Amino acid sequence: MDELESGLQPSWDSTCRILFGAELGPIADYYSWLAELVDPVTVRRSSLSGHDVIYSMSDYPPKAKCIGLDEISADRRFEPLSINALKDIESIISAVQDRAYYAGSIVLGSSRHVRSSSSIIDCSYALHSTLCSNSKHMAFCTQCELDDGGFGGNAFSESSFCLKCHEGTRLKRDFELWMSQDSSDCHYSHGLKNCSNCLFSFNLHNKRHCIGNLELPPDQYKKIKDKLTAELVEEARKNKRLPSLIELVGKSENSAPPKSAPASPSVPKPVISDFHPSPAPAPDKSKIEAAFSQTMLVLFGFKPPHSIDAYAPWLLKHTRGLERHRSAFSGQDVFLAQYGNYSDLPHDRLLTLEEAQAFGRQVKWNRSDLEGLSPASVPARLSPLAFFNTDIADGQNPNDIECAVCIDASNCYRTVCSAYSKLCAYTFWPQSSEHCFGSNILFYCQFCVNCYQSSRLSRCIEMDGCNSCSDCLFCHHCENLSDCMFCFNAKGLKYAIGNVVVGPAEYRRVKEMVLAQLRAQLEKKQSLDWDIFSF
Repeated sequence: MDELESGLQPSWDSTCRILFGAELGPIADYYSWLAELVDPVTVRRSSLSGHDVIYSMSDYPPKAKCIGLDEISADRRFEPLSINALKDIESIISAVQDRAYYAGSIVLGSSRHVRSSSSIIDCSYALHSTLCSNSKHMAFCTQCELDDGGFGGNAFSESSFCLKCHEGTRLKRDFELWMSQDSSDCHYSHGLKNCSNCLFSFNLHNKRHCIGNLELPPDQYKKIKDKLTAELVEEARKNKRLPSLIELVGKSENSAPPKSAPASPSVPKPVISDFHPSPAPAPDKSKIEAAFSQTMLVLFGFKPPHSIDAYAPWLLKHTRGLERHRSAFSGQDVFLAQYGNYSDLPHDRLLTLEEAQAFGRQVKWNRSDLEGLSPASVPARLSPLAFFNTDIADGQNPNDIECAVCIDASNCYRTVCSAYSKLCAYTFWPQSSEHCFGSNILFYCQFCVNCYQSSRLSRCIEMDGCNSCSDCLFCHHCENLSDCMFCFNAKGLKYAIGNVVVGPAEYRRVKEMVLAQLRAQLEKKQSLDWDIFSF
């Protein structure tokens, strides 16, 4: 056992003792289980050393040159480009091929003891994880921030001692808890908010000591939970895994949901009228269209003649989007985010946010459902209860149209996980950003189109893995650039093409040629042949 595994094992043991009252054994025995339902890392070979290079996204072309972060030479100098030979975008791409290396195994800040991971900032003891920051003791996790002790989970933050939890915020001591916030000591549950000590519960707010949404005296709850967890420990040690919440629902004898509201001999039928709240104000898409038009004018120098939806295939090419489904109760549109395991939810058991909240208030097991409860008997009793909310809406979110997971966001359209942002569309996880389109994970950015995993960008096109750049296009893994294009793994440049400073006059001449070519394609077919992943 190396130093990384030696550091992870005590946290794994502590997490198992807290969750199950017993240790399960070496964490290495459970790697296959922890990797289930988690966004996998992408592994490529370094073009320089042949060593493994880890990426947090799989969009880089198969024949592209790869390089590990530790292989990048800060003092490498490139030959000047033959500026007069740069006649179009294809000639530029050809000219910069020798310097176009895609960087992976990105481990930054004060990180230590990190392996088979990338996009890691200020983390310690991280294994097979991506997009994690300010966290420690993480294995097989992605999109995590400010966590301590996370294993086999997607998209959770400010949490500790969590095993197989997906899309959560401020979770403590939870196992198989899905799409929940501010909840602790919960197992095999979904859609909880400000709850504690819940088992097999769905769409509850402010509840304690619940099994199947039924609130119990603490001593009775503890007796049933202790019995169940002892049986789970035995199963985990034997099989080196436990079933997921989705597996349990799928194994139900009556796994198909009813066509209207659920009803069974033991579960009461809810009042359907409670699932139809007052209609929301009519959406005003014109604000998003105006923002898109303004952004395209700033970046490309023209106002698009078509609606933003005509550009959707181009904008969504390298970002996470939405799936449109129907509510199991009302038939209303339900938008399923393509991240954080939302896509793993059973598509015939989805509810709108308002329906789920009403459902959770009304539907619960009867005491007879608790008799003889065991891990083997749970699936047969879940069918009337296991319905899934696909959305989160915290704070004020005016005029967000066809969005999922909004936190104080406004005037957004078909975005996923928009937080403290406005005037964004077809973008995944814009945080504290505005006027961003077709992008994937942008923090503190403005007026950007098709930018990815970047922060503090202004007026940029096709940027990937960049920080603190302005007025740039087609750059990868760059920092503190302004007025640059087609740069890779560079820092602190101005008026540069292909990592070489060419001066303001030549830069502007080439940029206008590039923009003219981009405009012509966008006007003709609402898309581009090139992107930052084309090299």
